[in-house]
Amino acid sequence: MKDQTTILVVDSDQREREAICLALEREGLDVLATRNMYEAFDRIDRLDVDVLITLLSGARIDGLNLLEAAYDRNPDIGVIFITMPNVLETDIGIRAMSRSGTSYFLHKPINPAQLKVLLHKILENQRLTLENRQLQSQIDERVGLIQLTGNSPRLQEIRNLIAQVAPTTSTIMIRGERGTGKELVARAIHHRSLRRGPLVVFNCGALNESLAESELFGHERGAFTGAYQKRVGRFEAAHGGTLFLDEVGQLSLSNQGRLLRVLAEKEFERVGGNESIRVDVRVICATNRDLEEGVASGKFLADLYDRLNVIQVNLPPFRERREDIPLLVKVFTEEFCRENRRMTKSMTARAMRALMKYDWPGNIRELKNCCEGMVVMSNHPALDLDDIPEHILKSVGLSAPIIFSAPTATDANAAAQPLSGLHVEVGMSLAEIEKEVIQKTLQYTGNNKAKASKILGISKRTIFRKLQEYGLCDE
Repeated sequence: MKDQTTILVVDSDQREREAICLALEREGLDVLATRNMYEAFDRIDRLDVDVLITLLSGARIDGLNLLEAAYDRNPDIGVIFITMPNVLETDIGIRAMSRSGTSYFLHKPINPAQLKVLLHKILENQRLTLENRQLQSQIDERVGLIQLTGNSPRLQEIRNLIAQVAPTTSTIMIRGERGTGKELVARAIHHRSLRRGPLVVFNCGALNESLAESELFGHERGAFTGAYQKRVGRFEAAHGGTLFLDEVGQLSLSNQGRLLRVLAEKEFERVGGNESIRVDVRVICATNRDLEEGVASGKFLADLYDRLNVIQVNLPPFRERREDIPLLVKVFTEEFCRENRRMTKSMTARAMRALMKYDWPGNIRELKNCCEGMVVMSNHPALDLDDIPEHILKSVGLSAPIIFSAPTATDANAAAQPLSGLHVEVGMSLAEIEKEVIQKTLQYTGNNKAKASKILGISKRTIFRKLQEYGLCDE
Protein backbone atom coordinates (compact mmCIF):
# COMPACT_ATOMS: atom_id res chain seq x y z
CA MET A 1 0.00 0.00 0.00
CA LYS A 2 1.09 3.57 -0.56
CA ASP A 3 2.71 5.51 2.26
CA GLN A 4 -0.31 7.82 2.29
CA THR A 5 -3.91 6.70 1.83
CA THR A 6 -5.93 8.95 -0.50
CA ILE A 7 -9.60 9.45 0.32
CA LEU A 8 -12.05 11.19 -2.01
CA VAL A 9 -15.23 12.68 -0.54
CA VAL A 10 -18.06 13.53 -2.94
CA ASP A 11 -21.05 15.38 -1.43
CA SER A 12 -23.09 18.29 -2.73
CA ASP A 13 -23.82 19.46 0.81
CA GLN A 14 -20.92 21.75 1.74
CA ARG A 15 -21.52 21.52 5.49
CA GLU A 16 -21.51 17.72 5.55
CA ARG A 17 -18.61 17.56 3.12
CA GLU A 18 -16.49 19.77 5.35
CA ALA A 19 -17.53 17.84 8.47
CA ILE A 20 -16.41 14.53 6.93
CA CYS A 21 -13.09 16.00 5.81
CA LEU A 22 -12.42 17.50 9.23
CA ALA A 23 -13.12 14.19 11.00
CA LEU A 24 -10.77 12.28 8.70
CA GLU A 25 -8.01 14.87 8.67
CA ARG A 26 -7.89 14.59 12.46
CA GLU A 27 -6.95 10.94 11.86
CA GLY A 28 -3.95 12.09 9.81
CA LEU A 29 -5.48 11.00 6.49
CA ASP A 30 -5.07 12.67 3.10
CA VAL A 31 -8.58 13.82 2.17
CA LEU A 32 -9.81 15.39 -1.07
CA ALA A 33 -13.32 16.77 -1.51
CA THR A 34 -15.52 17.56 -4.51
CA ARG A 35 -19.11 18.75 -4.78
CA ASN A 36 -20.20 16.77 -7.85
CA MET A 37 -19.26 13.69 -9.84
CA TYR A 38 -17.69 15.64 -12.72
CA GLU A 39 -15.09 17.18 -10.44
CA ALA A 40 -14.65 13.73 -8.92
CA PHE A 41 -14.03 12.14 -12.34
CA ASP A 42 -11.19 14.61 -12.86
CA ARG A 43 -9.60 13.72 -9.50
CA ILE A 44 -9.94 9.99 -10.20
CA ASP A 45 -8.26 10.37 -13.60
CA ARG A 46 -5.27 12.16 -12.08
CA LEU A 47 -4.88 10.38 -8.72
CA ASP A 48 -4.87 6.89 -7.23
CA VAL A 49 -7.88 6.94 -4.92
CA ASP A 50 -7.91 4.28 -2.19
CA VAL A 51 -11.27 5.04 -0.58
CA LEU A 52 -14.32 6.71 -2.10
CA ILE A 53 -16.89 8.30 0.22
CA THR A 54 -19.79 9.48 -1.91
CA LEU A 55 -23.49 10.15 -2.00
CA LEU A 56 -25.20 7.17 -3.56
CA SER A 57 -27.57 9.49 -5.35
CA GLY A 58 -27.91 13.26 -5.31
CA ALA A 59 -27.75 16.49 -7.29
CA ARG A 60 -25.23 15.86 -10.13
CA ILE A 61 -23.98 12.75 -8.32
CA ASP A 62 -24.40 9.10 -9.35
CA GLY A 63 -22.43 7.04 -6.86
CA LEU A 64 -22.49 3.80 -8.86
CA ASN A 65 -21.14 5.40 -12.05
CA LEU A 66 -18.51 7.17 -10.00
CA LEU A 67 -17.49 3.94 -8.35
CA GLU A 68 -17.12 2.15 -11.71
CA ALA A 69 -14.73 4.86 -12.92
CA ALA A 70 -12.69 4.61 -9.72
CA TYR A 71 -12.73 0.80 -9.86
CA ASP A 72 -11.20 0.85 -13.34
CA ARG A 73 -8.23 2.72 -11.88
CA ASN A 74 -7.99 0.73 -8.63
CA PRO A 75 -9.78 -2.66 -8.36
CA ASP A 76 -9.07 -2.69 -4.60
CA ILE A 77 -10.84 0.59 -3.91
CA GLY A 78 -13.14 0.70 -0.89
CA VAL A 79 -16.38 2.67 -0.90
CA ILE A 80 -18.72 4.17 1.66
CA PHE A 81 -22.09 5.19 0.20
CA ILE A 82 -23.89 8.01 2.00
CA THR A 83 -27.67 7.55 1.79
CA MET A 84 -30.97 8.38 3.38
CA PRO A 85 -32.45 5.40 5.31
CA ASN A 86 -35.21 4.68 2.77
CA VAL A 87 -32.90 4.77 -0.28
CA LEU A 88 -31.74 1.19 0.23
CA GLU A 89 -35.23 -0.01 -0.68
CA THR A 90 -35.11 1.70 -4.09
CA ASP A 91 -33.73 0.29 -7.33
CA ILE A 92 -30.40 2.14 -7.01
CA GLY A 93 -30.08 0.99 -3.40
CA ILE A 94 -30.62 -2.65 -4.36
CA ARG A 95 -28.06 -2.35 -7.18
CA ALA A 96 -25.54 -0.82 -4.79
CA MET A 97 -26.02 -3.59 -2.22
CA SER A 98 -25.60 -6.29 -4.88
CA ARG A 99 -22.27 -4.86 -6.05
CA SER A 100 -19.32 -7.09 -5.15
CA GLY A 101 -16.34 -5.71 -3.31
CA THR A 102 -15.67 -3.79 -0.12
CA SER A 103 -18.57 -1.36 0.23
CA TYR A 104 -20.49 0.02 3.20
CA PHE A 105 -23.50 2.29 3.74
CA LEU A 106 -23.76 5.23 6.09
CA HIS A 107 -27.06 7.01 6.70
CA LYS A 108 -27.48 10.72 7.07
CA PRO A 109 -26.89 12.56 9.30
CA ILE A 110 -23.28 11.36 9.40
CA ASN A 111 -21.98 9.99 12.68
CA PRO A 112 -18.18 10.66 12.70
CA ALA A 113 -17.52 7.70 15.00
CA GLN A 114 -19.35 5.29 12.67
CA LEU A 115 -17.54 6.76 9.68
CA LYS A 116 -14.15 6.10 11.28
CA VAL A 117 -15.09 2.51 12.14
CA LEU A 118 -16.12 1.77 8.56
CA LEU A 119 -13.04 3.48 7.17
CA HIS A 120 -10.68 1.48 9.37
CA LYS A 121 -12.43 -1.74 8.28
CA ILE A 122 -11.75 -0.82 4.65
CA LEU A 123 -8.11 0.06 5.30
CA GLU A 124 -7.57 -3.17 7.25
CA ASN A 125 -9.06 -5.21 4.40
CA GLN A 126 -6.77 -3.46 1.93
CA ARG A 127 -3.75 -4.09 4.15
CA LEU A 128 -4.56 -7.81 4.41
CA THR A 129 -5.10 -8.01 0.63
CA LEU A 130 -1.71 -6.45 0.00
CA GLU A 131 0.04 -8.75 2.48
CA ASN A 132 -1.63 -11.77 0.89
CA ARG A 133 -0.44 -10.71 -2.56
CA GLN A 134 3.09 -10.16 -1.31
CA LEU A 135 3.08 -13.57 0.38
CA GLN A 136 1.71 -15.22 -2.77
CA SER A 137 4.39 -13.48 -4.83
CA GLN A 138 7.09 -14.88 -2.53
CA ILE A 139 5.56 -18.36 -2.81
CA ASP A 140 5.39 -18.04 -6.59
CA GLU A 141 9.06 -17.09 -6.74
CA ARG A 142 10.10 -19.98 -4.50
CA VAL A 143 8.26 -22.60 -6.55
CA GLY A 144 9.42 -21.17 -9.88
CA LEU A 145 6.13 -19.59 -10.96
CA ILE A 146 7.91 -16.36 -11.85
CA GLN A 147 7.89 -17.71 -15.41
CA LEU A 148 4.20 -16.82 -15.59
CA THR A 149 5.33 -13.19 -15.62
CA GLY A 150 3.96 -11.00 -18.41
CA ASN A 151 1.52 -8.26 -19.28
CA SER A 152 -0.08 -9.65 -22.44
CA PRO A 153 -3.89 -10.02 -22.45
CA ARG A 154 -3.55 -13.78 -23.07
CA LEU A 155 -1.40 -14.31 -19.99
CA GLN A 156 -3.65 -12.11 -17.87
CA GLU A 157 -6.56 -14.37 -18.86
CA ILE A 158 -4.55 -17.41 -17.74
CA ARG A 159 -3.72 -15.81 -14.38
CA ASN A 160 -7.37 -14.88 -13.82
CA LEU A 161 -8.45 -18.42 -14.66
CA ILE A 162 -5.86 -19.88 -12.26
CA ALA A 163 -7.15 -17.62 -9.47
CA GLN A 164 -10.73 -18.69 -10.21
CA VAL A 165 -10.23 -22.46 -10.35
CA ALA A 166 -7.45 -22.90 -7.76
CA PRO A 167 -9.70 -22.89 -4.63
CA THR A 168 -12.07 -25.49 -6.16
CA THR A 169 -11.77 -29.28 -6.31
CA SER A 170 -12.48 -29.54 -10.06
CA THR A 171 -10.32 -31.63 -12.37
CA ILE A 172 -8.23 -29.48 -14.72
CA MET A 173 -6.92 -30.22 -18.21
CA ILE A 174 -4.02 -28.02 -19.33
CA ARG A 175 -3.34 -27.91 -23.05
CA GLY A 176 -0.49 -26.31 -24.95
CA GLU A 177 2.63 -26.83 -27.02
CA ARG A 178 5.82 -28.15 -25.48
CA GLY A 179 7.58 -25.63 -23.27
CA THR A 180 4.55 -23.38 -22.74
CA GLY A 181 4.60 -23.93 -18.97
CA LYS A 182 1.94 -26.59 -18.39
CA GLU A 183 3.61 -27.88 -15.23
CA LEU A 184 4.08 -24.31 -14.00
CA VAL A 185 0.34 -23.72 -14.31
CA ALA A 186 -0.35 -26.96 -12.45
CA ARG A 187 1.96 -25.81 -9.65
CA ALA A 188 0.27 -22.42 -9.57
CA ILE A 189 -3.16 -24.03 -9.22
CA HIS A 190 -1.96 -26.37 -6.47
CA HIS A 191 -0.10 -23.77 -4.43
CA ARG A 192 -3.08 -21.41 -4.56
CA SER A 193 -5.56 -24.13 -3.68
CA LEU A 194 -6.88 -25.07 -0.24
CA ARG A 195 -5.31 -28.54 -0.36
CA ARG A 196 -2.78 -29.32 2.36
CA GLY A 197 -1.25 -32.40 0.79
CA PRO A 198 1.69 -32.46 -1.63
CA LEU A 199 1.85 -31.90 -5.36
CA VAL A 200 2.97 -35.17 -6.97
CA VAL A 201 4.11 -35.14 -10.60
CA PHE A 202 4.05 -38.12 -13.00
CA ASN A 203 5.02 -38.15 -16.68
CA CYS A 204 2.69 -40.66 -18.31
CA GLY A 205 4.91 -41.09 -21.36
CA ALA A 206 8.16 -41.80 -19.51
CA LEU A 207 7.54 -45.50 -18.70
CA ASN A 208 6.10 -48.58 -20.37
CA GLU A 209 2.63 -49.86 -19.48
CA SER A 210 3.52 -52.16 -16.57
CA LEU A 211 5.99 -49.76 -14.94
CA ALA A 212 3.55 -46.87 -15.34
CA GLU A 213 0.83 -48.95 -13.64
CA SER A 214 3.13 -49.70 -10.71
CA GLU A 215 4.22 -46.06 -10.42
CA LEU A 216 0.66 -44.76 -10.43
CA PHE A 217 -1.05 -47.31 -8.19
CA GLY A 218 1.82 -48.98 -6.31
CA HIS A 219 2.36 -52.72 -5.88
CA GLU A 220 2.40 -55.37 -3.19
CA ARG A 221 5.44 -57.43 -2.31
CA GLY A 222 5.80 -60.32 -4.75
CA ALA A 223 3.36 -58.84 -7.27
CA PHE A 224 5.90 -59.47 -10.05
CA THR A 225 9.52 -60.46 -10.52
CA GLY A 226 11.68 -57.94 -8.70
CA ALA A 227 8.89 -56.68 -6.42
CA TYR A 228 10.80 -57.42 -3.20
CA GLN A 229 8.79 -55.02 -1.07
CA LYS A 230 5.53 -53.09 -1.08
CA ARG A 231 5.60 -49.79 -3.03
CA VAL A 232 3.31 -46.82 -2.51
CA GLY A 233 2.15 -45.36 -5.83
CA ARG A 234 1.71 -41.76 -6.90
CA PHE A 235 -2.00 -41.70 -6.07
CA GLU A 236 -1.36 -42.72 -2.46
CA ALA A 237 1.53 -40.27 -2.19
CA ALA A 238 -0.75 -37.46 -3.37
CA HIS A 239 -3.51 -38.16 -0.81
CA GLY A 240 -4.91 -34.85 0.41
CA GLY A 241 -3.07 -33.01 -2.34
CA THR A 242 -2.78 -32.89 -6.12
CA LEU A 243 -1.58 -35.38 -8.73
CA PHE A 244 -0.28 -33.81 -11.93
CA LEU A 245 -0.38 -36.23 -14.87
CA ASP A 246 1.82 -34.82 -17.61
CA GLU A 247 1.32 -36.11 -21.19
CA VAL A 248 -1.78 -38.02 -20.12
CA GLY A 249 -2.51 -38.80 -23.77
CA GLN A 250 0.36 -41.32 -23.74
CA LEU A 251 -1.20 -43.63 -21.13
CA SER A 252 -2.04 -47.12 -22.34
CA LEU A 253 -5.73 -48.07 -22.67
CA SER A 254 -5.38 -50.44 -19.70
CA ASN A 255 -4.02 -47.71 -17.43
CA GLN A 256 -6.59 -45.28 -18.78
CA GLY A 257 -9.26 -47.69 -17.53
CA ARG A 258 -7.72 -47.86 -14.06
CA LEU A 259 -7.39 -44.06 -13.97
CA LEU A 260 -11.06 -43.73 -14.93
CA ARG A 261 -12.07 -45.93 -12.02
CA VAL A 262 -10.06 -43.87 -9.51
CA LEU A 263 -11.66 -40.66 -10.76
CA ALA A 264 -15.14 -42.18 -10.58
CA GLU A 265 -14.91 -44.15 -7.32
CA LYS A 266 -12.00 -42.49 -5.46
CA GLU A 267 -10.43 -45.89 -4.78
CA PHE A 268 -8.08 -48.47 -6.34
CA GLU A 269 -5.99 -51.55 -5.54
CA ARG A 270 -2.23 -51.83 -5.69
CA VAL A 271 -0.81 -54.14 -8.35
CA GLY A 272 -1.02 -57.67 -6.93
CA GLY A 273 -3.29 -56.59 -4.07
CA ASN A 274 -6.97 -57.04 -3.17
CA GLU A 275 -7.44 -54.29 -0.60
CA SER A 276 -9.25 -51.19 -1.87
CA ILE A 277 -7.47 -47.97 -0.98
CA ARG A 278 -9.52 -44.79 -0.82
CA VAL A 279 -7.83 -41.51 -1.71
CA ASP A 280 -8.66 -37.82 -1.74
CA VAL A 281 -6.69 -36.54 -4.72
CA ARG A 282 -7.28 -33.67 -7.10
CA VAL A 283 -6.13 -34.53 -10.61
CA ILE A 284 -4.61 -32.00 -12.98
CA CYS A 285 -3.53 -33.37 -16.36
CA ALA A 286 -1.66 -31.90 -19.30
CA THR A 287 -1.25 -32.79 -22.93
CA ASN A 288 0.03 -31.42 -26.22
CA ARG A 289 -1.84 -34.12 -28.15
CA ASP A 290 -5.23 -33.91 -29.84
CA LEU A 291 -7.25 -36.01 -27.38
CA GLU A 292 -10.44 -35.52 -29.40
CA GLU A 293 -8.74 -37.27 -32.32
CA GLY A 294 -7.57 -39.95 -29.89
CA VAL A 295 -11.15 -40.54 -28.75
CA ALA A 296 -12.34 -40.72 -32.38
CA SER A 297 -9.63 -43.26 -33.28
CA GLY A 298 -10.19 -45.38 -30.17
CA LYS A 299 -6.78 -44.60 -28.65
CA PHE A 300 -8.22 -42.60 -25.74
CA LEU A 301 -11.25 -43.57 -23.66
CA ALA A 302 -14.19 -41.23 -24.24
CA ASP A 303 -15.39 -41.59 -20.62
CA LEU A 304 -11.93 -40.73 -19.30
CA TYR A 305 -11.76 -37.69 -21.58
CA ASP A 306 -15.07 -36.48 -20.16
CA ARG A 307 -13.82 -37.00 -16.59
CA LEU A 308 -10.58 -35.12 -17.22
CA ASN A 309 -11.99 -32.33 -19.36
CA VAL A 310 -14.01 -30.56 -16.64
CA ILE A 311 -12.11 -27.26 -16.94
CA GLN A 312 -9.67 -26.51 -19.75
CA VAL A 313 -6.72 -24.15 -19.50
CA ASN A 314 -5.34 -23.46 -22.98
CA LEU A 315 -1.82 -22.02 -22.94
CA PRO A 316 -0.91 -19.82 -25.91
CA PRO A 317 2.37 -20.41 -27.74
CA PHE A 318 5.04 -17.82 -27.07
CA ARG A 319 4.82 -16.41 -30.60
CA GLU A 320 1.28 -15.22 -29.77
CA ARG A 321 2.42 -13.10 -26.82
CA ARG A 322 5.71 -11.59 -27.96
CA GLU A 323 5.06 -8.48 -25.87
CA ASP A 324 6.00 -10.55 -22.79
CA ILE A 325 9.50 -11.33 -24.12
CA PRO A 326 11.35 -8.22 -22.80
CA LEU A 327 10.04 -8.71 -19.26
CA LEU A 328 10.83 -12.43 -19.22
CA VAL A 329 14.29 -11.82 -20.68
CA LYS A 330 14.97 -9.39 -17.84
CA VAL A 331 13.69 -11.88 -15.24
CA PHE A 332 15.73 -14.77 -16.66
CA THR A 333 18.98 -12.85 -17.17
CA GLU A 334 18.83 -11.47 -13.62
CA GLU A 335 18.11 -14.97 -12.28
CA PHE A 336 21.07 -16.55 -14.08
CA CYS A 337 23.40 -13.68 -13.20
CA ARG A 338 22.61 -14.32 -9.52
CA GLU A 339 22.98 -18.09 -9.83
CA ASN A 340 26.29 -17.85 -11.69
CA ARG A 341 27.66 -14.93 -9.65
CA ARG A 342 27.95 -12.71 -12.69
CA MET A 343 27.50 -8.97 -12.79
CA THR A 344 23.99 -7.97 -13.84
CA LYS A 345 23.80 -7.88 -17.63
CA SER A 346 21.50 -5.82 -19.81
CA MET A 347 20.24 -6.58 -23.32
CA THR A 348 20.95 -4.21 -26.19
CA ALA A 349 17.99 -2.89 -28.15
CA ARG A 350 18.98 -4.68 -31.35
CA ALA A 351 19.47 -7.98 -29.52
CA MET A 352 16.02 -7.62 -27.97
CA ARG A 353 14.53 -6.92 -31.38
CA ALA A 354 16.08 -10.13 -32.70
CA LEU A 355 14.68 -12.16 -29.78
CA MET A 356 11.21 -10.68 -30.36
CA LYS A 357 11.29 -11.61 -34.06
CA TYR A 358 12.04 -15.27 -33.35
CA ASP A 359 9.08 -17.70 -33.20
CA TRP A 360 10.37 -19.74 -30.21
CA PRO A 361 9.15 -23.24 -31.17
CA GLY A 362 10.31 -24.41 -27.74
CA ASN A 363 8.35 -21.57 -26.11
CA ILE A 364 9.26 -20.35 -22.61
CA ARG A 365 11.62 -23.25 -21.94
CA GLU A 366 13.65 -22.39 -25.04
CA LEU A 367 13.80 -18.70 -24.10
CA LYS A 368 14.99 -19.56 -20.60
CA ASN A 369 17.71 -21.86 -21.91
CA CYS A 370 18.76 -19.19 -24.41
CA CYS A 371 19.10 -16.56 -21.67
CA GLU A 372 21.13 -18.93 -19.49
CA GLY A 373 23.56 -19.66 -22.33
CA MET A 374 23.96 -15.96 -23.18
CA VAL A 375 24.67 -15.03 -19.55
CA VAL A 376 27.19 -17.83 -19.01
CA MET A 377 29.08 -17.37 -22.28
CA SER A 378 29.22 -13.57 -22.47
CA ASN A 379 32.06 -11.59 -20.91
CA HIS A 380 30.47 -8.19 -21.59
CA PRO A 381 28.07 -6.15 -19.42
CA ALA A 382 25.58 -5.88 -22.31
CA LEU A 383 24.28 -8.94 -24.17
CA ASP A 384 24.37 -8.25 -27.91
CA LEU A 385 23.69 -9.98 -31.23
CA ASP A 386 27.03 -11.81 -31.01
CA ASP A 387 25.77 -13.54 -27.84
CA ILE A 388 22.55 -14.86 -29.42
CA PRO A 389 22.71 -18.47 -30.71
CA GLU A 390 23.41 -18.65 -34.43
CA HIS A 391 20.25 -20.64 -35.27
CA ILE A 392 18.10 -17.85 -33.81
CA LEU A 393 19.93 -15.17 -35.78
CA LYS A 394 19.61 -17.25 -38.93
CA SER A 395 15.88 -17.73 -38.36
CA VAL A 396 15.30 -13.96 -38.18
CA GLY A 397 17.58 -13.18 -41.13
CA LEU A 398 20.62 -11.97 -39.19
CA SER A 399 22.97 -14.95 -39.53
CA ALA A 400 25.35 -13.24 -41.96
CA PRO A 401 26.73 -10.01 -40.48
CA ILE A 402 27.32 -7.03 -42.72
CA ILE A 403 31.10 -6.61 -43.12
CA PHE A 404 32.67 -3.22 -43.67
CA SER A 405 36.25 -2.85 -44.93
CA ALA A 406 38.43 -0.40 -43.07
CA PRO A 407 40.50 2.09 -45.06
CA THR A 408 44.25 1.60 -45.13
CA ALA A 409 45.87 2.87 -41.97
CA THR A 410 48.61 5.48 -42.27
CA ASP A 411 51.04 3.01 -40.74
CA ALA A 412 52.80 1.46 -43.72
CA ASN A 413 52.95 -1.92 -41.99
CA ALA A 414 49.17 -2.03 -41.41
CA ALA A 415 47.23 -3.75 -44.19
CA ALA A 416 43.55 -3.01 -44.82
CA GLN A 417 41.36 -5.64 -43.16
CA PRO A 418 37.58 -6.12 -42.92
CA LEU A 419 35.75 -5.24 -39.71
CA SER A 420 34.12 -8.64 -39.25
CA GLY A 421 31.13 -9.24 -37.00
CA LEU A 422 29.56 -5.82 -37.59
CA HIS A 423 25.78 -6.17 -37.39
CA VAL A 424 23.51 -3.56 -38.93
CA GLU A 425 19.81 -4.08 -39.49
CA VAL A 426 16.78 -2.10 -40.56
CA GLY A 427 15.32 -0.27 -37.58
CA MET A 428 18.59 0.55 -35.89
CA SER A 429 19.14 4.20 -35.11
CA LEU A 430 22.14 6.08 -36.50
CA ALA A 431 23.48 6.34 -32.96
CA GLU A 432 23.35 2.54 -32.57
CA ILE A 433 25.13 2.06 -35.90
CA GLU A 434 27.79 4.63 -34.96
CA LYS A 435 28.37 2.95 -31.60
CA GLU A 436 28.74 -0.43 -33.31
CA VAL A 437 31.26 0.92 -35.84
CA ILE A 438 33.34 2.56 -33.10
CA GLN A 439 33.36 -0.65 -31.01
CA LYS A 440 34.44 -2.84 -33.90
CA THR A 441 37.08 -0.36 -35.04
CA LEU A 442 38.59 -0.28 -31.55
CA GLN A 443 38.62 -4.09 -31.52
CA TYR A 444 40.39 -4.00 -34.91
CA THR A 445 43.06 -1.58 -33.66
CA GLY A 446 43.59 -3.36 -30.35
CA ASN A 447 41.91 -0.47 -28.53
CA ASN A 448 44.39 2.02 -30.05
CA LYS A 449 42.26 5.15 -30.08
CA ALA A 450 44.71 7.13 -32.22
CA LYS A 451 44.59 4.52 -34.99
CA ALA A 452 40.83 4.19 -34.63
CA SER A 453 40.33 7.93 -35.05
CA LYS A 454 42.45 7.88 -38.27
CA ILE A 455 40.52 4.91 -39.69
CA LEU A 456 37.19 6.60 -38.91
CA GLY A 457 38.34 9.97 -40.20
CA ILE A 458 37.58 11.84 -36.99
CA SER A 459 39.76 13.70 -34.49
CA LYS A 460 41.03 12.09 -31.30
CA ARG A 461 38.97 14.58 -29.29
CA THR A 462 35.84 13.46 -31.17
CA ILE A 463 36.46 9.77 -30.58
CA PHE A 464 37.01 10.36 -26.85
CA ARG A 465 33.75 12.35 -26.74
CA LYS A 466 31.91 9.55 -28.54
CA LEU A 467 33.37 6.94 -26.19
CA GLN A 468 32.05 8.89 -23.22
CA GLU A 469 28.69 9.50 -24.90
CA TYR A 470 28.14 5.78 -25.60
CA GLY A 471 29.55 4.56 -22.30
CA LEU A 472 32.56 2.90 -23.93
CA CYS A 473 35.25 4.55 -21.81
CA ASP A 474 37.78 2.32 -20.08
CA GLU A 475 36.99 1.54 -16.47
